[in-house]
Amino acid sequence: MARTGRPLTAEALHEEIRFLLKTLMRDDLFGEEVSLTEAEKLLEASLSLGFVDYCAFLKRHAYVDIDRARNTVAVLPRGKNVAEGGADPSLLPMLSAHFAKQVVPGAPGDARAAPPVAPVPAAVERRGPAQGGMHVIVAREPTPMTVGHVEVDRYERGETLGQGSLGTVYRARDAVLDRSVVVKEVRHLYELVSYVSRDELTRRVREAVMSQARLDHPHILRVVDVSFAADAPTLVVDHAAGGSLRARMARAPGGQLPVEVCLRALLQMAAALEHAHNRGVVHGSIKPENVLFDVAGNVKVSDFGVARVAERPTEGPATSAPPVYVGRGNPSYMAPEQLHRGETSKRSDLYSVGILFYEMLTGQLPGRRSPMPSATPRLKQELGTAAATVDDIFDRMTRDPPNERFASFAEVLDALCPALPKRELTRGTLLLYETDPLPPPAAEAASAADPAAAEGGFHELSGPIPVTGSSVIVGSEPSSG
Repeated sequence: MARTGRPLTAEALHEEIRFLLKTLMRDDLFGEEVSLTEAEKLLEASLSLGFVDYCAFLKRHAYVDIDRARNTVAVLPRGKNVAEGGADPSLLPMLSAHFAKQVVPGAPGDARAAPPVAPVPAAVERRGPAQGGMHVIVAREPTPMTVGHVEVDRYERGETLGQGSLGTVYRARDAVLDRSVVVKEVRHLYELVSYVSRDELTRRVREAVMSQARLDHPHILRVVDVSFAADAPTLVVDHAAGGSLRARMARAPGGQLPVEVCLRALLQMAAALEHAHNRGVVHGSIKPENVLFDVAGNVKVSDFGVARVAERPTEGPATSAPPVYVGRGNPSYMAPEQLHRGETSKRSDLYSVGILFYEMLTGQLPGRRSPMPSATPRLKQELGTAAATVDDIFDRMTRDPPNERFASFAEVLDALCPALPKRELTRGTLLLYETDPLPPPAAEAASAADPAAAEGGFHELSGPIPVTGSSVIVGSEPSSG
């Protein structure tokens, strides 16, 4: 397919993409591994655009995989489908958007409704073939860059951390900043939820992810990067090296965290959720697995907005199929109106955190006839008369009628601060740990001191946990309560 001088349309690029992929799959030309250098020498003169440009596009959209260390390229299943003539409706629009500067405006396949792209500010040079087989440096138009794309070369995949109803979570290393992050591939959701279209599910996932990404608070897990370009939405978040609340309770004697740690966790969760609620974001899926901790033992609330991702449509024909709680939380922590009617609100988040608070203090989930938290001897011993305040806070967070609960987390904070052991704490400040009050055992602490093992992680620990560590008080937003 030599250069013909014909108008460069998206269809023409599609043909060249198919030709390129089909050629890369030829064992008689390359053998088992395809060398990038050899492939470029063979294909460059037959393409209207640079081989490197095409490879960047194909890797970005998961048609090929490029191993920079070995200088090889491999065609992935999505690319094999195109090479063999299979249908891929998304390819033409993506080509038009990615190569918008090169595609002839108005030509067939030119998707001008595609999202805008940002050009590279400076011209880029590449080697192009000249007469006599020599190579010269030639200028070309800047290559567009897709805004908001997760640059897959940047994140080096590590071990799998877990499988959930939404997808796979694994550790990765940010090669640019040289730090540990966590990558979530939202893939299982599409297999489990058949009553919602794929496009609608993707829209809901995007909305949930972006709702958390817009929040900026010390106790909310930060979204680092996100991509919706490939077949599975992918997001990158900070690595919460202190693990989840579930893991921390599992390693505490009787599942009971130290009283001061419980109060501090409630304070930090309340501050995070008050920040979110003030910005119109309801969590809807509070459970121990979504309350994470940084390396110093401070709360990092995660997975905001996933409560409505897998809801059945409210319009259309009625269905007798039971609801599926995919990404909607654990029923043990759901408010009655959320569990029975699917209603999520600020007060349903209040209820869920109240249940967590009770479990942290007692090691048990509350039932209809469960005693108040102050029935725990250690609570009275450590808090004295303030134990009754803890009872009142729990009660007013978890009453069945929503209108009988606290109206907001600001009210929870107003009630909680006077009961905290740290008397210097005042409403409108945040109390942060400088060192983790629940450190790992000595053996794990020693291994963590090894730079090669300094990734942090989710520890499976047992045995008593001494409460240590120091605190620092920092200013925060003015109270809205």
